[in-house]
Amino acid sequence: MPVSNLIHHIRNVAESLRPAERKVAGMVLADIDFAMRASITELALRAEVSEPSVTRFCRAVGAHGLRDFKMRLAQSAAGGMPFAAAREVASGDLAQAGTLLDSVTEQVVQGLRHARASLDPAVFEAAVAALASARRVYFFGVGAGSGLVAQDAALRLLRLDIAASAFTDAHLQRLYAGLLEPGDVAFAISQSGRSVEVNESIQIAKERGATTIALTNAGSRLAWVVDIPLLLRVPESEAPEAPHAVTHAPGVSRIAHLAVVDALAIGVALGLEPNAPEPMRDARTRSGEARTAGVAGDATAGKTGDAPPSGEA
Repeated sequence: MPVSNLIHHIRNVAESLRPAERKVAGMVLADIDFAMRASITELALRAEVSEPSVTRFCRAVGAHGLRDFKMRLAQSAAGGMPFAAAREVASGDLAQAGTLLDSVTEQVVQGLRHARASLDPAVFEAAVAALASARRVYFFGVGAGSGLVAQDAALRLLRLDIAASAFTDAHLQRLYAGLLEPGDVAFAISQSGRSVEVNESIQIAKERGATTIALTNAGSRLAWVVDIPLLLRVPESEAPEAPHAVTHAPGVSRIAHLAVVDALAIGVALGLEPNAPEPMRDARTRSGEARTAGVAGDATAGKTGDAPPSGEA
């Protein structure tokens, strides 16, 4: 029977696996994002085992093969719950719901504090300035975490009358990166900084003369490529040899990314407010009028809702 949460299952069975398979388990739990996208060769190199050992590990934890393993891993990671918090309620005892909430909240708070401490204000200001003056902005991100953040970021800039779009498909990322020009901005979102699709798209955009920005982990490959690296350090376990101690933190990094996107959007808005574009003012006015009309309509409906329209029985 398939397990409901593969990440939780890997932690529980790690100690019973063969030595080489335990190495793969530790590597997977230490970097879920990498494990979901890496090839079998990359996984084997990272874990320092043979490729057949990776295949045996996938089957040992209940998957039919590497492809099936990645799919189940992505489904488990999509929930985004810090793994340390899940450990508190491994028995499934609902009486510990308060402990679960406290643990998840603490993980998020700690992650945000670490992320804020690592973010350079000068680099943040440079990113705000680049976004505010951009002719158009393309956001690139993949997966349940970075892809959603990219879409949210594009929506926020659209509300500021900045031509922004988000692309989460690898082919479209490369295609639209090739359309960028000087004066445009390519903004990559990837906590691991190892996404091949995103890195290649950013490189294409840079060659086209666009300004490149990345929201990524300090020391990542992506951080060295872009013009403006917004570097975050989200706490994660550094001990792949001890899978039982590993913290699953993609959810925390996603929340940290959303917080930075919020701050960037507010920074851009504050810079534009004194000279707010007319389209943005019109949009706000129409939005306010729509809400007012909706309230008035509800009130009218409450008074006359029982009367049939003219001509109806």
